Amino acid sequence: MNISSVLLASIVFITPFTIAASEPNTAIPEQLIISLGSEPDSGFDPIYGWGSYGDPLFQSTLIRRNKNLELTGDLAKNWTLSSDRLIWTIELKKNIKFSNGRDLTTDDIAFTYQTAKNAATTHDLNNVVNIEVVDAHKIRFILKQADITFIDELTSLGIVPKDSYNKKYGQNPIGSGPYVFQRWDKGQQMLIKANPYYYAQKPQFENILVVFTDEDSRLALLKSGQLQLAAIPQRFSASITPPLTLWNIDSVDNRGIVWPVNKPRKANDGKVNGNNVSYDPAIRQAINLAMDRELMVNGILNGYGRPAHSIADDMPWGPAEQNQSNKADLVAAKKVLSDAGWADTNGNGTIDKDGHEATFTLLYKAGDSAREQLSIVAASMVKPLGINIELLAGSWDFIATKMHENPVLMGWGSHSAKEVRFVYHSDFAGIEFFNSGFYHNAKVDQAINLANNAPSWEASLPYWQQAQQLIKADQPWTWLVNLDHLYAASSCLDLGTPIPEPHGHGWPLTANITEWSWICE
Repeated sequence: MNISSVLLASIVFITPFTIAASEPNTAIPEQLIISLGSEPDSGFDPIYGWGSYGDPLFQSTLIRRNKNLELTGDLAKNWTLSSDRLIWTIELKKNIKFSNGRDLTTDDIAFTYQTAKNAATTHDLNNVVNIEVVDAHKIRFILKQADITFIDELTSLGIVPKDSYNKKYGQNPIGSGPYVFQRWDKGQQMLIKANPYYYAQKPQFENILVVFTDEDSRLALLKSGQLQLAAIPQRFSASITPPLTLWNIDSVDNRGIVWPVNKPRKANDGKVNGNNVSYDPAIRQAINLAMDRELMVNGILNGYGRPAHSIADDMPWGPAEQNQSNKADLVAAKKVLSDAGWADTNGNGTIDKDGHEATFTLLYKAGDSAREQLSIVAASMVKPLGINIELLAGSWDFIATKMHENPVLMGWGSHSAKEVRFVYHSDFAGIEFFNSGFYHNAKVDQAINLANNAPSWEASLPYWQQAQQLIKADQPWTWLVNLDHLYAASSCLDLGTPIPEPHGHGWPLTANITEWSWICE
């Protein structure tokens, strides 16, 4: 039996439901019923991250990306950058209203960005020194230093109304997006309806019921005709048969293992970061060599994905070198470990060095079958090296308490090069879920800073690529796979032309929700 069959045999796959799919009711439904993933922990508040990966649905952004990932105006009519690259000027479209009928003005935009900056959330606005409201339709953002990626903040932050924003906003949002929030029964469902004041293409579906349920229940509800659309994991792809349609959406969503890269040490707050095993670059390099990414794509993702070697494969700011092996090289991996002094000195099957055995715990998000199976297979792949990986599933809140001293099976992937900075720059070491391994390389920081300060987007690309070549040598992450996003839908539901999706937080499929249509009569 070869290693591939052994590893696949080690995966405990959950048997998909075998319920036969019901014939759809072909008449356009009075209420479209969908299930796109989990509900956001902090509610639907864009200031605290809602919509930053994908589309805020209830709110609008100043700029958005189209299906070719090109920048186009949403609320913005046009935008310009001053010659010193410090002042971004935005001119708004006219006659835009919030869903409560009030006009949306630059005062609301200034309030949104200032509130997000003061809240110190996932939006990186520390470089903004002033927000100048010129008039009701023109606003300026003045930066402390040039940052060519600031435009990404203009595409990711939904605008909230100044006069009705409060601490409970995320539980009952008001915005200018295509849909209006109606009711939210937490843990169960949410009802939304078309925004009568929406300024762009009107959606066809007046009412949508969003159901929150687990992966297995989604499939059963689809098969019984109780859902017209649902996000599904790759393991269910073969179960989607007529009258259901499988939609395979391109994405930049990736999965990998982030490593604590320092020896254990206590921070000023008393918390520990670092790990006695993964601090050694030889361990990280050997594990990278031991990964059979082709097996992961074909065996776990059912072919709906591709191998990953960086945070930005195939993106303009990704590594220039793409021709890396996707197969395991255990001989090279064992040599890396041996040369670094790792050996099984007591004959128990686990290598050790300086009194520490190569044993550690890998954390992953509970309830996510793809992360679970990737963790299981990664642990199996390093077993022949004498490395022992124990697995522990938990909520993100639990993982946050352990991730600075344990590796985590995590995911990223966005339409912005800024993510390279968030994940690898030392400025973000230990900040939220960004650089959780406390990686620090002064040359990487310098290359990223040069990219940020470049005179144009095109001029920044070589610096992003240089940073990632340096990162590759350090291996602070072991990248595994890039996922395709899969959805099952009634054959009567046409999803138009979805844009390539970012990492799966939020509901990125809704970015083109106004194109969705019912094609049966």
